[in-house]
Amino acid sequence: MNQETNREKSKKSEEIGGESYTLPDDSQGFVLAELAGWHLLEKKGEDLVVLDLRGRSDVCDFFIIASGQSKIQVIALAKHLHRALLGAGHHPKGLEGMDKGRWALLDFFDVVVHIFHTEAREYFQLEKLWGDAPRLDLDSLWYTSPDTAGRHPDLNFTTTFGTGSAD
Repeated sequence: MNQETNREKSKKSEEIGGESYTLPDDSQGFVLAELAGWHLLEKKGEDLVVLDLRGRSDVCDFFIIASGQSKIQVIALAKHLHRALLGAGHHPKGLEGMDKGRWALLDFFDVVVHIFHTEAREYFQLEKLWGDAPRLDLDSLWYTSPDTAGRHPDLNFTTTFGTGSAD
């Protein structure tokens, strides 16, 4: 998917319970979701999706769903994300499956991150379960936008993933 198509798709607005939501936005939850997505892409997380659950769930505002190709990659993604977000001052209220390699869950209150082994993701189909939620597919092109960089002034989004320079 090219950058323009991703941006056009993400601008969808929805009214739920009298409140209007549009992705992307400057809410703390969305900014944290973007930050988590960046750190997952650093370690080659795949098929990153942000689901906007505001007005649909009492548990959190956003799900991030990502995949790893192996148990080792799922564990590495989960541990890397945990360390990176702790370093940025975000402490999880819960962690599950961090050493299992099938499905890791990191709960940061407004944002819940699901990192699946590809086969487990296909089995559980969270995107289908929450199919009515606004969806944003994140890839490295998302982070080249000045708007995205403006929400994360402490990060350098000029690196290119896949070249070994995104560390």
